[in-house]
Amino acid sequence: MQRVRVLVYLCLTSEPTAMRIDFLSRSVVQSRRSPARPSLRRYIVGISQSFQKVAPFQLYDYVQSKIKLTVTPWITYLGITFAMIMIVCLAEFQIPLPDQYVVSGMLLTLMLSLYNWDLHKRSDISTTLSRYAIIFCSAYFGWHYLYWRATQTMPYGYGIASEVAGWTLLLAEAYGFIMLMFNHLVNIHPVSHPIPDLPKDEHNLPFVDVFIPTYNEDINVILPTLAATVNLDYPSSRFTVWLLDDGGTDQKCNQSDSAKAALAKKRRDNLRSLAAQYGAKYLTRSNNAHAKSGNINNALTKSQGDLVAIFDCDHIPTRDFLKNTVPFFLRDEKLFLVQTPHNFVSQDPIEKNLNIPKGPGENELFYEVMQPGLDFWETSYFCGSAAVLRQPILKSLGGIAGLTITEDAETTIDAMKRGYRTLYLNKAMVSGLQPETVTGMIVQRVRWGTGMLQIFLLKNPWTQKGLTFVQRLLYTNLIVYWLFAYSRLALMLAPPAYLIFGITLCETTPSQLLAYLAPYLLSSLIVAQHYYRRVRWPFISQVYETLQSIFIAHAMVKVFLKPRSPSFKVTPKGEFLDRHFLSVASRPFYVLLVVNIVAIFSGIGLLQTPGAHIDAILFVLFWAVLDSLFLLAVLGVTHEKPQRRTAARVGLRKPIKLILSDGSLIDASTEDISWRGARVLPEFWTEFERNTVVSVMLAPGKCLPVRLVDSSVTSRDHAGALAVEFVLENSEDVVLAVDWAYGASSDLVTMAHSRRRARSILGALWLFVRLATLSGPRHIGHLLTTARLPNIQWKRMATDGLVIAHKVLRRWSIARWRSLRAKTPDRVNAQPVSRPSTAVGAEINAGPIEGDWDIPPVALEGGRA
Repeated sequence: MQRVRVLVYLCLTSEPTAMRIDFLSRSVVQSRRSPARPSLRRYIVGISQSFQKVAPFQLYDYVQSKIKLTVTPWITYLGITFAMIMIVCLAEFQIPLPDQYVVSGMLLTLMLSLYNWDLHKRSDISTTLSRYAIIFCSAYFGWHYLYWRATQTMPYGYGIASEVAGWTLLLAEAYGFIMLMFNHLVNIHPVSHPIPDLPKDEHNLPFVDVFIPTYNEDINVILPTLAATVNLDYPSSRFTVWLLDDGGTDQKCNQSDSAKAALAKKRRDNLRSLAAQYGAKYLTRSNNAHAKSGNINNALTKSQGDLVAIFDCDHIPTRDFLKNTVPFFLRDEKLFLVQTPHNFVSQDPIEKNLNIPKGPGENELFYEVMQPGLDFWETSYFCGSAAVLRQPILKSLGGIAGLTITEDAETTIDAMKRGYRTLYLNKAMVSGLQPETVTGMIVQRVRWGTGMLQIFLLKNPWTQKGLTFVQRLLYTNLIVYWLFAYSRLALMLAPPAYLIFGITLCETTPSQLLAYLAPYLLSSLIVAQHYYRRVRWPFISQVYETLQSIFIAHAMVKVFLKPRSPSFKVTPKGEFLDRHFLSVASRPFYVLLVVNIVAIFSGIGLLQTPGAHIDAILFVLFWAVLDSLFLLAVLGVTHEKPQRRTAARVGLRKPIKLILSDGSLIDASTEDISWRGARVLPEFWTEFERNTVVSVMLAPGKCLPVRLVDSSVTSRDHAGALAVEFVLENSEDVVLAVDWAYGASSDLVTMAHSRRRARSILGALWLFVRLATLSGPRHIGHLLTTARLPNIQWKRMATDGLVIAHKVLRRWSIARWRSLRAKTPDRVNAQPVSRPSTAVGAEINAGPIEGDWDIPPVALEGGRA
């Protein structure tokens, strides 16, 4: 029996063969309960020596290697197609509710088991098989729920308003299911590429032009990027850095406004001298036609390199950027693009204003999960920066596309339809800046969303010859994603529609919701945790969507009416905020919050109504409360906090030495650093005076003078901490400081991994509720204490408004009660009738309940909502 167990273990475990044999041998020898341990040990050693090449216990490794070798996009696509046909057939097969509970419970148990198995037994084959099974179960739940919703729950017979609202809600839910299916398609097989070596003979290396396009950014934003690009670890004779200035064009220098013209001329002179100081070439043009794409295309007419690397002026590259990206072009002549992640070292406004603990940023999802998944289907695309492109191919396309304001994705379509390939290298090699304000972030996201819609309207992937079916499908996904704005607004307005206006949304019962909706929601949460647990926390992403929804929805309507109307707007970066203030973006959310609060009070009033459907009202009330929490969180985001640092700090622990004026050395380490300064933790404390200038040894032979700005007595486990500022006297000092802070890609990868910490669903829910309930009231308090109207204080206005709202709500409740009472038959003549059937589609107003009350027309039989 023991020998059988050994063989089963050896065949099924996912550990390497040698480790399995060694582990079993040691465990048998150490066991005190096995009377036959010497013979069993000899048996294990015997089979390990007899079957070294073709052994039964290598079955797992053999199958795993075969599956890994045979996974291709087209085989995967055919498998998905077959699975979807099966899912549609199974989902449309209706079974009794008790059996539905059993089936749902079994499938959810399977999903949870596979999810936990993948967490603890991670290997290629286990990940692949568990992912396939989870996808199948999730697709079944989603399609089963939508089929039931569309065929058995639509509110027909309740008036045109209810029918329109019902279909709107169904479309919003269908959108969520479609995006879930797209996520399955994208994430089915993420790709990771090993980095090839560069040729040792530098004459065999391609010549690279490095472009830094800039428009109106502050020189302190441009300077570290310029200093990093001239210091790239690549033969200096094989690359040239170009500073492309679109803020000092002839058009701007000669404009009619003399003050603005003077600023443009000053900017041109400053950037030209800055480029010369760092050994780069300065280039401007006559006008600003086609914004960023026109700026790059103008530079392409002046450059003659084999490759072109593009960095936004706030993206600081690491030393090894070209060394890691250029080798891919030497292996594949049809390769057009190597894109790398946009790694951000500053917090976005949501993280900053909500005080979200250190965790994954919003962009981590796209660059860590989505782009590797798109790469499997050869659909990873150009993101505008941190990328290398083959210059002859780019010129043959006519340069960077300029028909839409998302020139990067549009250019990728132009290249793919000609048969050129793209590649995504998932390694953090730039240090970028996020927008500092909510309005800056909204400008950026509106540009992305409207640009994608422009692509769909002006350069529809389905009409472009040369694209594969999957490429067309996944580009459609990138466009359809931005419709979340309408879906989010529809879901947010649904509770007020029912609780305030009595609009019927669907016709169902609590037991049916438990059988169909609950498994779908639970499976969606499991899928989200399976794919994104380390790069996206539940509920936080909904805050991002809620914030953007109104502005993106409005902008996309304008683009749909006039596809060529949007103009390129540069995302503000490097803004200096010296005070707390309320963003103008908060105004529409006041209205939504008031509407939701009125809906909650209306729902509480409905609960007191005799004959009310308590289950339905409680369900929608919970929905309204959750939406109110999202709106409170958004208000917390729009309460802007100061941003006084001019350079982003990164949390890196690096050993350094302080060199005092008498030549003595003090061992120390950094807590966070930037190219302008650092927080230093000395090994032992000594008194320093402010503005004292000492030297810091960053590495042997590399020293920089620093000025003490501040000090504190304690810092965690150290005796004290020093805030120091670099004294940068020349360009060599700047290059050294930038390289020390941002030059090592290994540091950026370590920081990126440290941010990717998973949170459980309950833990994320608790964090979200805490952030919403703390930050939202803080915003409202700031509004009431600082805002003023002529001769009227906000506090008095708020008090009067609450009194008026109370009176209106009271009168409305009395009127509603009287209308219901008017429908009630005389208590003496009324005949008790049993409740209507709970079956779907049963007659709603079948008669008085318990001999007293009719069902209100706004309520739904059995708890409809």
